[in-house]
Amino acid sequence: MLPLRYPRFWVGLGVLLVLGVITGSLVPAQVIEEIKLSDKLEHTGSYFVLMFWFGGMWPRSRQLGVAVALCLLGVALDLLQGLTATRTLDPTDMAANAMGVLLALALTLSFFNGWCQRIERLFS
Repeated sequence: MLPLRYPRFWVGLGVLLVLGVITGSLVPAQVIEEIKLSDKLEHTGSYFVLMFWFGGMWPRSRQLGVAVALCLLGVALDLLQGLTATRTLDPTDMAANAMGVLLALALTLSFFNGWCQRIERLFS
């Protein structure tokens, strides 16, 4: 992890984001259907946020590992959805998750690399 002044804040909020994605992935589909967004946009956006968040905390050399871990999370959650009575396994959801990860990875490897440190410097 990059040297951060408030690592517990960054990691803690990141854990809450992951728990939100896990919850949203495993609650009954009727609950999610109340949100009127494209399913694939929800997947892409959720995994974009996760990768952007965690990508900002790690150096470039570790970001590919973060991306792989988040893609594996997406695959695991979709497999778990296939085991529930109210959700289904959908390979296109896995692809949308990976797309969100890749889009954010491109940003965190370029201009937004180390953005967490820059935010901390603004407030110090």
